Amino acid sequence: MRARRAAFMRIAGCSAGLGLLSLVTGSPVAAAESDSPARAIVVDAGHGGIDGGACGAGIVEKTVTLDVAGRVAHALAADGWQVRMTREGDTDVSRLYESNLPTRHKRDLQNRLDFVRITRAVGVISIHVNSSTNSRDRGPLVFYDVHSEPGRQLAQGVQNALNGVAGSTQRAVGRRNLFLIRHAPCPAILVELGFLTNASDAARLKDPHYLQRAALAMADAASHALQMAAIPPPYQRHAEAVDWVKPSFGTFDKIRVQ
Repeated sequence: MRARRAAFMRIAGCSAGLGLLSLVTGSPVAAAESDSPARAIVVDAGHGGIDGGACGAGIVEKTVTLDVAGRVAHALAADGWQVRMTREGDTDVSRLYESNLPTRHKRDLQNRLDFVRITRAVGVISIHVNSSTNSRDRGPLVFYDVHSEPGRQLAQGVQNALNGVAGSTQRAVGRRNLFLIRHAPCPAILVELGFLTNASDAARLKDPHYLQRAALAMADAASHALQMAAIPPPYQRHAEAVDWVKPSFGTFDKIRVQ
């Protein structure tokens, strides 16, 4: 694995190089229909298209998340995983599948979840960038569903790996109201790479060398944590999204990293 990773480091250099996405294989629908589905990890680049996410300090969240998602995907593929990305360009996911949901935001979130379900992924890494009204808030934060012990283990492993890159000591945070990780049928985490409202974090979020180190740390930790994760059962999607029950779209509390 280290030899593959060293080769990946040489190939990736300072850029994720989305032209290299031939490493990220296959259609999620084809995977779901296979008699022996591949063990896949979904890498979800947050926001996209009309939804830029957080902006500031010359940073647009959707751009950073796609960059880092590509890096994580390539690193996982180099370790032998089948990798699926919810998006590979500057678009949201609201039109990925037919949907009768009333708003673009709800369709986007539901489609990301359905992508995970159809793919029958063994794990999900959703990548975001943080912001705060307090410029002292800094560092990466990893969130998991409070009811998922496998999710907690995945989150803490990734959090520890990112702490090593960022020089922080934060613990992973359990939440109840993050839609994708709450409903995913497998261990799922939401990674906030850093605060664009903090000067040191913003500088790091613009540094491709730092983003590469963070991506490799996340991929290594996730690869280790998900080795024994089971493939979920087949999922039959319905356009009306019948399992959409009182979703919570509230933002989570900001937590300062010392």
